[in-house]
Amino acid sequence: MNGDVVVNPAYHRQGVGRSLVEHLMRRYSHCRFFLLPTDHESTAEGERNHAFYRSPGFLSYEEKEMAGSGLPRNRPDLRNAAP
Repeated sequence: MNGDVVVNPAYHRQGVGRSLVEHLMRRYSHCRFFLLPTDHESTAEGERNHAFYRSPGFLSYEEKEMAGSGLPRNRPDLRNAAP
């Protein structure tokens, strides 16, 4: 699976997000690694996201002593760029 798990704010704090995450955890229980990218914990949204994901047992990279690599979200399209 590759995509965002987003709940309409009108339905926050009603168990919808938890149900979705629990469903995904069951659906992909055969996977060795379960990664949910989110904003850094130092941001307001990241702080809320980290608290939410910790409740079912997720840990941050730092807590798992892991490192990650990625590309900027809004990177330029280089497919047609001149060499």
